[in-house]
Amino acid sequence: MRKINILFVLTVLLLASCKTENKNTSSPAETATEASATTNSLDVTIANADGALIGGFDLSPIKIVANNTTYTFKSKPDKHKFYANGQMKYEIKFKEESFKLRDADSDLLWKIKIYPDKVKISDNEENENAFEVRPYDDKIKVKRNEEELYRVNIEGNSVKVNDTEAFKLSSNQQSYVYAILAIDEIPNEHKMFIIAELLNKI
Repeated sequence: MRKINILFVLTVLLLASCKTENKNTSSPAETATEASATTNSLDVTIANADGALIGGFDLSPIKIVANNTTYTFKSKPDKHKFYANGQMKYEIKFKEESFKLRDADSDLLWKIKIYPDKVKISDNEENENAFEVRPYDDKIKVKRNEEELYRVNIEGNSVKVNDTEAFKLSSNQQSYVYAILAIDEIPNEHKMFIIAELLNKI
């Protein structure tokens, strides 16, 4: 009888341990499903040519998803502050024909100048060595110091860089600002903020 009681107690303890473990673990498939549900509701999602998700955004109100993180914003008269998990991560500060992307410490990441026929993107206040993104009749060119770096074609929801499919958009898009995706020197996360803000301004 004593042996039966001991076995009963051990069984109860084992079952309780299993339940606790199940509560505290989630499979990669569950995590991927949650990320997919977040991005499926966005205005635009962007993937690389292999279909791996890079990020996406809503435009009104702005919401950014990048690196499995959702950024929501608070609007001020001349700036947008973006928050993730209750902490301010990025800031966009506007001027009449430009804006700046800054990090949580207000350090400049990118300065974007808007012209009637192009945009320029640099990592410094003086706009030196800027990337110039300009549409032409049949293509979009990305140059730096007059040197052509990337030739971009947007065909429906496909973005080709130097004649090779590089990105897939969730829907057909026409704006030349998606050519910014081609610029390897800009982190993908930063591209989401720059493209979304440009689409709201151009």
